[in-house]
Amino acid sequence: MTTDYNQIANQYKKAKEQPWRIRTELYSMMNLIGDLTGKSVIDVACGEGWLTRELRKAGAGEVVGVDISEEMIKLARWQEAREPLGIEYRVEDARATESAQQFDISVSNWLLVYAHDREELRVMCRGLANRIKPGGRFVTLITNPALYTWQSHPPNYRKYGIEAQLPESAYEGAPVALTVHLEDQSIVIENYYMPIDAHESALRDAGFRDVAFHNMTLAPDPQVDDEGDYWDHWLKYPFFIMIDGIKA
Repeated sequence: MTTDYNQIANQYKKAKEQPWRIRTELYSMMNLIGDLTGKSVIDVACGEGWLTRELRKAGAGEVVGVDISEEMIKLARWQEAREPLGIEYRVEDARATESAQQFDISVSNWLLVYAHDREELRVMCRGLANRIKPGGRFVTLITNPALYTWQSHPPNYRKYGIEAQLPESAYEGAPVALTVHLEDQSIVIENYYMPIDAHESALRDAGFRDVAFHNMTLAPDPQVDDEGDYWDHWLKYPFFIMIDGIKA
């Protein structure tokens, strides 16, 4: 069953406070995206605008966030009203291709993981391509398909605040239940497994070239002198990977 973000919007916003979101997700994405000075950026599946705001703070010129969830966009607009950064938020389906847009960069964390099959994945990738000008760039992040290669020794991410429940065998469209543990409750988010070659094929079919896959990195914390081996498991069995490419 596809996750209804209208029902869990506030809880999902709290999930962004988990340390791995800052130390690995945000840090890795911003490093991969690189210099944003003066560039136009669209954040597709922006949620409540957590990453969208960081893109603006990093120097992007025009920044637009779109999400299919009305409740997520309400939260994003509330935050914009509270701390104005000049970001526009719109309720919009990531798969929409009705009118071409001309952004320099499209960012879309945790979007492609909701494709149930290769056709839906292709539609999403065409939606991403439709929003970028020729020569523009996309950067995205997905649950690591390699989770299945560790099935005999499933990675245990509980100490980082998240758990992954996988079917016994990998098949395209297999549900991956992610339980996010918050201070007072837990929420379950359902992703769907698609292999690396399906992502690469869908992106190339949508008109992207130089498609590349990247592992996460860990941000240094100047306030912590010695973290021991706390992050070793997270980095050895990366929960997510990143993808980027150029629109031909």
